[in-house]
Amino acid sequence: MRRYRIFNISFTVLASLLFIYLGIFRFGASYIRFAETMGDLWNSIKFYFCELFGIVHTTPPTVEKYSEVMKWNIFLPEDWQGFTAKAGAYFDLLFDGKNFGSYWSFIGEKIGNFAKLVTLLMPCVILLVIIIKRLYGASNTNHAKDTVPLRVFKWVASKTYQPVKRVVRSYIRFMSENRYIPILWAITWAFHLNLASIAAAFFAYYFYFSVSFRFETMYVQVAKLFIDLQVFFRAFPWWVLSILGYILFDRFRRGIAQMQLRRMEARNCGFINELPIVSMTCGSMGKKKTTIITDMALSQEVMFRQKAFELLKKNDMKFPFFPWISFETELRKCMEHGTVYNLATVKEWVRLKEQRYRKHRNAALQLYGYDTLRYGLTYNDALKIERLHDVLKTYAQLYFIYVIESSLLVANYSIRTDNQLLDKGNFPMWATDFFPETTVDDGRHAHILDFDVLRLGKKVIENNPNAGSFEFGVVVISEVGKERGNILDHKEMKKNNDETNQKNDLFNSWLKMCRHSATVDHFPFIKVFTDEQRPESWGADARDLCDIVHIASSGKQRLCLPFYIIEDMICETFFDWFIDLYYNFRYRRGDNTLLVHVLKSVTAWLYKRNVKVYNKYGYAVSLIEKERGTMDGKIEKKKYYVMNKKIYASRFSTDCFADYFNDMAKKTNVGLNDYLEYETERATVAELKMQNSYFINALYKNAGSN
Repeated sequence: MRRYRIFNISFTVLASLLFIYLGIFRFGASYIRFAETMGDLWNSIKFYFCELFGIVHTTPPTVEKYSEVMKWNIFLPEDWQGFTAKAGAYFDLLFDGKNFGSYWSFIGEKIGNFAKLVTLLMPCVILLVIIIKRLYGASNTNHAKDTVPLRVFKWVASKTYQPVKRVVRSYIRFMSENRYIPILWAITWAFHLNLASIAAAFFAYYFYFSVSFRFETMYVQVAKLFIDLQVFFRAFPWWVLSILGYILFDRFRRGIAQMQLRRMEARNCGFINELPIVSMTCGSMGKKKTTIITDMALSQEVMFRQKAFELLKKNDMKFPFFPWISFETELRKCMEHGTVYNLATVKEWVRLKEQRYRKHRNAALQLYGYDTLRYGLTYNDALKIERLHDVLKTYAQLYFIYVIESSLLVANYSIRTDNQLLDKGNFPMWATDFFPETTVDDGRHAHILDFDVLRLGKKVIENNPNAGSFEFGVVVISEVGKERGNILDHKEMKKNNDETNQKNDLFNSWLKMCRHSATVDHFPFIKVFTDEQRPESWGADARDLCDIVHIASSGKQRLCLPFYIIEDMICETFFDWFIDLYYNFRYRRGDNTLLVHVLKSVTAWLYKRNVKVYNKYGYAVSLIEKERGTMDGKIEKKKYYVMNKKIYASRFSTDCFADYFNDMAKKTNVGLNDYLEYETERATVAELKMQNSYFINALYKNAGSN
C-alpha cells in the first residue's frame, strides 16, 4: 500500500541520518582508528615487498605498536611477561584456601538474598493461584464466547500490536526488495563498531608476519584485538549481546546439523549404489517399507542427474573447442517442439545431422562453425578412436537425461519431487538439495506407471500407445507381490491364455533386459525399487534378479541439532503442563478466557518451534539386512537414515490404495456404529453365525452332516 511505502522510505531515511549522526558524535574514534590501521597496512605492504625482494628500506613496522587512538582499557597486561606473571598469580589465588572461603561466602550471600525474594513472592503466587482457580473454577456452556477481559485484550491488540506487526512485516518485505540498503547499513555499522579496523589490522599483521616470522609479536596483536573489540561490547547492553550471541550460536549449530544431514544422505547414496538394478525391500507392516523405497527413489533420481552431468563434462573434454552451447540450444528447441522426445529420437536426430554433414561438408552450418581442420574430428583415448558424431550422439543422450524437465520417477503410487531446473539461458543447473532453508510449495510428481510399458509380451490394452516407450528412469512398485504373484498364485495360469497374465506378459524378461535401453556411455540409467511384506510373495524367477533388503527395525526419532536438549525439555514440559490444564478447562467451560488465550498462544509458539526443529533436523536409523534374491547368500547388516526433511515433506501417501476402500465404503449405507453388538460376554449361536466365518460355517455344516 502507498502509505506503507511512504513510511518505509521515510523510516529508512531517518534511520540512515541517525546512523550518520552516531558515526560522527558517538563512534568517531572508530574512524580515526580505521585511518590508523590503514596506515599500518600501507607500511606493512611496503615492508612485505621490500623484505620479499631484498630492497633496502627504512619502513617502520608500525603494526607492532599499540594504537594511539584506542587507549589501554582492558584486563590484559601490556606484554607477555606481565601476562605470565598475572596468570601465575591467578592460579595461586584459585587454589588459595582463604580465597576459596570468600568465594563460597559470596555465593551463600546471594543464595540468601534469593531465598528472601522467594519468601516474599510465595504468598503472592499462592494468592494469585487461588484467585485464578476461583475465577475459572465455575462451569458454563457459553460456547466460543469471549470473556470481557479477553475482548478488551483483543481490542487493545488490534489497535497496538497488530498494526505494529503489519508495519514491521511491510518493512521487512521492503528491505528484502531493496537489498542494497541493509548491505550499506551493515558496512556502516562495521565501521561504527570498529570491525573494519580489526579486518585492516589483520591484513596489516599478515603482511608483516609473513616475511618477519616474529612470533613474540603475536601477544601484542591479541591485546590489540581485545582493545579494538571494546567499542563493540560497550556499544550494547549485556542482554542485547546475549540475544545476538544466541542467534549466532543457533546459526552455528544449525549449520552443523545441515552438514550431518548431508553426510547421512551421502551414506544412503553409497548404499543405494551398492544395490543391483532391481531390489526388493521387505518387512512387516509398519516397518516403513514404502517410506524407504520412496526415499531411495528420490536419491536415485538426483544421482542419475548428477551422473549424467558428470559424463557430460567428460565428453565435453573429448572435443573441448566444439561449440557445445549451440548444439545444446538446438537440441532443447527440438525437445520443446516435440521432434525429440526420447533417447531413440535423440540418436536419430544426431544420425540425420551426421548424414547432412557427410553430404554437404559444411562445418559452418552442420557443426555450428567448428574448426575441423584445427581441432580435428576424432578423439584417441589409447583404447579406441571416437568420431565427433559418435561423441555427439552420446552427449545428446546425456544432455536429454540431464535437462529433461520432468520427474524421472515412474511409480504405481504418487511421489512428489522438489528438484528445480535453474536456467539463465546458458547451461542449466539443477537445484537438488533435500535440506533447503526455505520450504518448497510446489513440485513435480512421479509419472503414472502403466504396467504395459514394462511388458514385452501380451498387453492388458491391445495396441497400447504407451507400449515400448519406457527407456530410462526410476521404477517404483509398491506391493509388488500382489501385482506379480508367486508360483502358487500362477498355478492355474497358462502361457497360451488369450487374456494377459503374469506368465505371458514377459515382465520378467523386461527386468532381465531393461538395462539395454537405458545404458548411455556404459552407464545404466535405470533402477527398479519394489517392496513387499515377505520376499516369497514374488515369484523366484524375478526375485532371483534382486537384492532383498530386510528391515530389521525402523528406529526411534533422533535429532542431529547439537545442544538442543534443554530447549526440548522446556518445550515438552510446558506443553504437557498446559495441555492437561487446557483440556480440563475445556471439560468444564465452553467460553474463551484471557489467561487461557495467552497461555495457548505461548504454548502454540513453543510447540510450532519444536515441531519445525524436529521436521528440519530429525531422523531415524533403520537397521537393515541385505541378501541376494536367491536367499542363500551371506546377510550384510547395514544402516539406512530416514531424514524427516527429505522424506516427509509431502512426498507420498502411505495409504496409497485408500481410494479403493473409500469408493467401496461410499457405496454402502452402513458404518461402524451400525454393526450389531454382542448381547452378553459369550456369543450366542445366532451371533456366531452372523460372523460369516469359514471356520464357524464349517463347524455347523459338519455338525449337520453328522
